[in-house]
Amino acid sequence: MTALTAGSLTSAAQASPGQSVTTLRETNPISLASALTGRNVTVRSAAFSGAAVQAGLFADSGFGAFPTTGVALTSGSLIDADPTSDDDVDFTRSAVLGPNSSLTTTGDLGGAGDGPLTDLVGATTYDAATLTIDVVPQGRRLLLTYVLGSEEYATWAATGYGDAFAVWVDGTPCSFVPGSDTLVGTSTVNASVNSEYYVANFAPNDPGAVGQDTEMNAFTVPLTCTATVIPRQPTTVRISVADTRDGQLDSTALLQSDSLRSTQVPTAIGDFLCRLLPWLPWCPDGAAWNGPTAV
Repeated sequence: MTALTAGSLTSAAQASPGQSVTTLRETNPISLASALTGRNVTVRSAAFSGAAVQAGLFADSGFGAFPTTGVALTSGSLIDADPTSDDDVDFTRSAVLGPNSSLTTTGDLGGAGDGPLTDLVGATTYDAATLTIDVVPQGRRLLLTYVLGSEEYATWAATGYGDAFAVWVDGTPCSFVPGSDTLVGTSTVNASVNSEYYVANFAPNDPGAVGQDTEMNAFTVPLTCTATVIPRQPTTVRISVADTRDGQLDSTALLQSDSLRSTQVPTAIGDFLCRLLPWLPWCPDGAAWNGPTAV
């Protein structure tokens, strides 16, 4: 399934006061990419693979000091099902909008997995939501801030049913537990493992006990992918989240607005050298570009 542009338009979903999600039924991948990009980064193109309800823009998520606006990707649905719609039969409620009303929110969409994510985690993936963005960073470092949340946390995170998530920059993963080479996922950040990066949002048999205003049973603190890149050269950022082993229980990545940013911008001397020696690694490649496109 691939959703690229608006289709079967509906209004933005609403849950707790002020919260909203606008999915790819109403917007497009370029809008998602534009919401993510911050300083010193230019978007060239963007593409999404998955169902339209699996990706979108969220606003005022309302849980603590975590990202309150940005882009959401989920293995379930970002919106509640419309009971009158034949298109909304594979899910019931939003995987992200609060309050937490269930420990087992599931959108089993019957979607395909993601090949690179399957290869990376060594487990079959299902219902993958994958956003690919081609950008041009001005500096030598590229960063992206994210939160990973999941319904797996209430029951299955410590039993091998850890859903999969990754961020790649030019094909190299960069979504690691801080200070390690361990990929962030529900089985690697939870109440038992790397718990300093974990925030619970449930009590046994009581999804609303903690009161964080999101459907997710638990989530990570904000974490940052950091990658070394070649300044002013096209760079591909790929973000994917998916179920593993089965299509049950939703996992969601929240990507903070303006957090896809670049640092360590070359100096004026570097600009001057590019005019003299355009083949230097930080110089533009001179390729023509006519603005961002949705693929």
